[in-house]
Amino acid sequence: MSLPLLLALALALWTTGVASQPPRRGCLVDVNNRSVMPNPQPLLLVPGVRKDVHGFVKPNSSGIISLSYKQKITLACPGSRLRLFSGQQETASCVSASTFVVKRRSYAFADLDCLSPPEQSAQVTGRKCGSKRQYQMIRLGYRVGSDFYTLIDVCFDDRSYNTVYDNFTMVANIGGKQSGSFQSTWLGGGFFGKINMDMQYSFNTQVNTFTTLLGPGASGYITKSNFLTRGHLAARSDFMLRTQQNATYFYVNAAPQWKSFNSANWNTMENNVRSYAENRLVDLEIYTGTHGIATLPNANNVTTKLYLYAHHRRYIPVPKIFWKIVFNAITNAAVVLLGVNNPHVHNITPDYIVCPDVCRNISWLSWDAHNKSKGYSYCCQYADFKASVPDAPDIVVHSLLT
Repeated sequence: MSLPLLLALALALWTTGVASQPPRRGCLVDVNNRSVMPNPQPLLLVPGVRKDVHGFVKPNSSGIISLSYKQKITLACPGSRLRLFSGQQETASCVSASTFVVKRRSYAFADLDCLSPPEQSAQVTGRKCGSKRQYQMIRLGYRVGSDFYTLIDVCFDDRSYNTVYDNFTMVANIGGKQSGSFQSTWLGGGFFGKINMDMQYSFNTQVNTFTTLLGPGASGYITKSNFLTRGHLAARSDFMLRTQQNATYFYVNAAPQWKSFNSANWNTMENNVRSYAENRLVDLEIYTGTHGIATLPNANNVTTKLYLYAHHRRYIPVPKIFWKIVFNAITNAAVVLLGVNNPHVHNITPDYIVCPDVCRNISWLSWDAHNKSKGYSYCCQYADFKASVPDAPDIVVHSLLT
């Protein structure tokens, strides 16, 4: 055979071999497509990076997880195990579309599920918070092997069982979060002594508690249409992935919040904050807390403090005010958003206004701020707020987040 013919044959064989290789297009997984997402969903982690929200695989603002060919992710099922494997975690490599390789075998991404939902964890850190370092810091997230992936930091008063504030990072891609309804169980985490928190939030218990606190006729304050809800501080919708959203269901990440406020101005404001992060493509540091104790007149017209638990001793105060600091750590700009947590207040007296209102300067808010039935609300400069609420976190702020 002549040399030119041999070269032509070799070239043909080589090109045939190249053509037979699988396409290297990478993986695109839509987190809101139930046919491609595993269920129960494992933690989707980025190997070898930070152990916080940035350690999770991050969908883009359209809800698409995009991975390059052979890019690796860690699948973890703390408290459970992967259904097809014996361990709690494995490394998966992207092939194409929604196909991944685990232990040299190819699998559809939907098949890489856990036997049961990953088990979220709450842990006392040993750090202190508050103006006198009188409260304890708790972290919420997931324990994966010897690591702890922290999603929320909580400043908690373990004497009154009140959350002073919590902190988390809202990522710029929040518009691409996993949506849809799901069931998640609220957890006490061992932080409320022997108090059954599920029972305390029940309608009948609230009626009995208010009667204990305020006397005959007090049950009129708790109605089927307006009662105290589990007011998320870091909301479920503030996180992108289903597993991250599940980690918000600890009672230390909630405080008693009137339904009319929770579902009106407070909900509008939370949506506005998410839109701000999404529209400006910026990560935000969010601090959400409580201040003061709500009051109502008792049967003798005496102003009385309200608690969720009032059996012998008083625990879990009903907050007078909810507040949220929205902070851009890159520009050091912040705004504090506050709301009165009491639909039975007819006159907003000066004690409800802890700092001068600057809402006129905040263009991205759409709440009906001074509507008392929706929860009277206002905005403050951080320095003015901190001067009145010394237990608020210490952050360096240079300007108003407008």
